[in-house]
Amino acid sequence: MTAKSISCLKFCLLIFTALSILPAMTLAKPISAIIYPNDAKVTEHHTADIQSDGDRYSSFFFLPIHAKKETLSVNTSPGSDLQITSVTIEEKMMPVADQIEKIKNQLKDLNQKKSEFETRIKANTAYITFWQTQAKNQPEKIAPIDSVQKMGNAIKTGVTIAYDEIYQHNQSLEELGEKIQEIQKQLDDLTGAAKKRWQVNVYLVGKLQPKIELTYSYHIRNCSWKPNYTINALPAKSKIELNWYAEINQNTGSDWEDIDLKIATARIVTRPEPPLLRDWVIQPRKSIEYSRTRHKSVMAEDALMSMVPQASSEMAAGASLPEPQQEAGYAFDTYDLGKCAIKAGESRRYTIREMELNTNFKYMIRPHATPQAFLFAQIDVKKEDFIKLPKGTATFLVDSAFIANRLFAMHDREQKLFFGSDPQVDVQLTTLEKKSDETGFLIGKKKYQWGWKVSVNNLKAHKIAVLMEDAYPQIRDQRIKLKETFNGASPQKEDNLLKWTFPVLPQTEAAIEYGFIVTYPDEMDVSFGGR
Repeated sequence: MTAKSISCLKFCLLIFTALSILPAMTLAKPISAIIYPNDAKVTEHHTADIQSDGDRYSSFFFLPIHAKKETLSVNTSPGSDLQITSVTIEEKMMPVADQIEKIKNQLKDLNQKKSEFETRIKANTAYITFWQTQAKNQPEKIAPIDSVQKMGNAIKTGVTIAYDEIYQHNQSLEELGEKIQEIQKQLDDLTGAAKKRWQVNVYLVGKLQPKIELTYSYHIRNCSWKPNYTINALPAKSKIELNWYAEINQNTGSDWEDIDLKIATARIVTRPEPPLLRDWVIQPRKSIEYSRTRHKSVMAEDALMSMVPQASSEMAAGASLPEPQQEAGYAFDTYDLGKCAIKAGESRRYTIREMELNTNFKYMIRPHATPQAFLFAQIDVKKEDFIKLPKGTATFLVDSAFIANRLFAMHDREQKLFFGSDPQVDVQLTTLEKKSDETGFLIGKKKYQWGWKVSVNNLKAHKIAVLMEDAYPQIRDQRIKLKETFNGASPQKEDNLLKWTFPVLPQTEAAIEYGFIVTYPDEMDVSFGGR
């Protein structure tokens, strides 16, 4: 057996000894959990010993320090001869603290060994650099050939040994790094990232028995999930592939094995009593003066929300199971993920839904705002197929090519999804007329006239559908008269918007011409709204 193998064996025996002296404990077993976006409700089963104090009996178990103690609920098994009279909760230091300290010392020794290897690598590197520098600086006096050969051989041997040692030390560093990660994980699992925990004391009355079966539940902070989506537009197939995932972070300090797992789509507020009612006061409204900074922040928030379409871990082993069953709640929905296993400190990704939505794709253009054409899909989900999707980050794709990451949610059956601009659809706005008639063709009247041409050039190999929008002039004085000039198809008017829908064949151009004329009294000073 090599010295290296003996060293590894000693290391493993040392860690085994440290772990074996931990006091034996009957650990509770998590049996189910509901994970909310802000915390999780965990239910555990525990077989506890009973201690006797006269006619009063007691038992105890532990909760993670991150558990919300005010949310604890404890029950005995059905048909038990013992009843709970009271429950107390107190903070306790973990009894394994001394043993954990020994493991920490082992980590310290490993890191010191790692530092020694790194120092040797630096020394060998400096040795090689020295002789490389010497080789470049030749002496003026020519030395005997045999003397030069001996020196060359010596340098060659020394440099070769140095390179070999550097390689071996790097290999040792890699192995040490793996050992350090492994022992660090064991330490984190033992401590649950904390040295304290809650001790729950349960007091009982009834017929004495050696053990009792307890089932209890509690909410814990450091466990949550967030929605994540992949939305792939397939215009050639008139379809959208929408995949909904749950990114779960489990940092309770306990491994979950074969646990019944559910997720809930809304945050939960845990409190034992209802909140107080606010006073209902009716009085004249006071004007509120917002600061400039506040005004800017509100505008920024509005701009951010307008970007939301109106509506990194690997796939877990359970992701290929049938879709989680939806259960309707009072204020939110839950999805049953079935039996799952998630280790402490682990993140898992589960597939909640894989949907294929039939839709018609169009290009929206707003020539007076931008020369770009934006691909979008008008989603209309059947009532029986519709499910609400909570807000989360979505990866938007077109034909499986990445476009952008944006917020996404689906709260209505009908909504638009935008997939960015397409450079293969060229939009040009040409001003045909923009003039005023100050002389007045009518006595006492003035006239202003606009005319535009919008050209859409389809450079793609297939036909596209275009939705063009422009603002409709809003007349705020009855003395101002408006006349429309539409050449060809007339647009639809909707909420002060004009909407044209038309096809454009591949490798061809389509054009729309339109305009307006306003007449107004000669003495009136009119603002034309930036047009």
